[in-house]
Amino acid sequence: MNIKKSHLLPWLGQRITAIIIAVLLPIHIIAIPFSDKKISFSFVSERLSHTEWLIIDILLLSACIYHGLNGLYSITIDFNPDKSISKGILFFLYLFGIMLTIYGILVLRRFVR
Repeated sequence: MNIKKSHLLPWLGQRITAIIIAVLLPIHIIAIPFSDKKISFSFVSERLSHTEWLIIDILLLSACIYHGLNGLYSITIDFNPDKSISKGILFFLYLFGIMLTIYGILVLRRFVR
């Protein structure tokens, strides 16, 4: 079996983010129906004022972005593109992922009181 070390970290990252998503997404989804309040800006702001909810949401956001973009990259690698094309796609996905994460954190920050 010839496994390159360069493929180990994305593979491991995909598995770790899958576990994070599998644990945190139900918590994120189930927590709202168990409260007696309607979803509104003030409800979300109140929830995100607690540090643990903010950490959960930022971790979930980061895990989903990494998981999704790493999956897209894995799909493109299956088509065996030239090395320069795959590096260009990887660079674009890294840049896009960083931009999405920063934007998502800035949006979450708007809800914090």
